Amino acid sequence: MKKWRKVEIAQTILSILIIFSIIIISVYSVWPNFFRHNSPEAVKLVISGPPSNTMTIGQPQLITVYAANTNGQIDKSRNDIIELIIDPPGSATILNSTRTNLRNGEAAFIVVINKSEVVILTSNWIAGRTPLESTMVSLNLTEF
Repeated sequence: MKKWRKVEIAQTILSILIIFSIIIISVYSVWPNFFRHNSPEAVKLVISGPPSNTMTIGQPQLITVYAANTNGQIDKSRNDIIELIIDPPGSATILNSTRTNLRNGEAAFIVVINKSEVVILTSNWIAGRTPLESTMVSLNLTEF
């Protein structure tokens, strides 16, 4: 085989490898959870608490925020810093604190809603091993 033919084959193989690598990296960056669907590593924050229809105005309510993997299971290895934000900011709802650390993947907040209103709670990741997706819940507390 002539030398120029060997070079041509080597260039073709290298080009195919480069194109294949670019495709794999692109797919992985667009759908990272597709490749880690069974990973125990947390990817998001989840807010949990009592249903709005069981909450009483002026009574403290326990709201739990936890780090969950793609299957919704708690990642007990997470001790990240998170915050819980109330919207609207001028509402009559009170939080015992807005920022805390996850302990074994969970954090607890005490919320007191002092008047009939709709409140949106947003949990945000601040610092830790890897970023976690934020989440929001709406508490619709109405009194008749």
